[in-house]
Amino acid sequence: MSTRGPDTPAGAFPAGFWRRLAAWLIDGVIVLAGFFLVGVYLWPDLVLTATLTSEVDGARLETVRYAPTPLGAVVLGIAVWAYAALQECGPRQATLGKRALGLRVTGRDGGRVSLLVASVRSWPRWLPGLLGTIGILDAVAACAALAACVAVAFTPRKQGLHDMMARCLVVRRPPPGAPGSA
Repeated sequence: MSTRGPDTPAGAFPAGFWRRLAAWLIDGVIVLAGFFLVGVYLWPDLVLTATLTSEVDGARLETVRYAPTPLGAVVLGIAVWAYAALQECGPRQATLGKRALGLRVTGRDGGRVSLLVASVRSWPRWLPGLLGTIGILDAVAACAALAACVAVAFTPRKQGLHDMMARCLVVRRPPPGAPGSA
């Protein structure tokens, strides 16, 4: 069964849920590692640090926990937006995680998307972070983001709600030498 629809570019095949999830996890590690390195070493106002001490059988154990401050949540939301949108509208059409898994973001015609379209498409990643400082709204945004992303598993062209809103596709890159590869 082919998942290519009439709006899917020739030679492109929609990226499935698990491949996209793996790319998202890679991107999440990259962004969070960068955020916490900056927050711990360069801009301490972004990160709360708590040291928990416990004693077990005479041994002292210290655990350090890090969490974004309200300012950190806003900065993290902006960092996630910039990371995703700027790379997906660029010449490679993909974040580092997507590139690692052979994926790219396209418009319905197979071409590059604009910064505005990439920003609309990436809202499930940055909106919960930005709303993390406004009580219950972060939970509502997180549930909406989860629903938008889970839709990838159930739609014919493997589009999340955010992809549909932005009129985008996430497709697998053809292997080198295959028809349609550059």
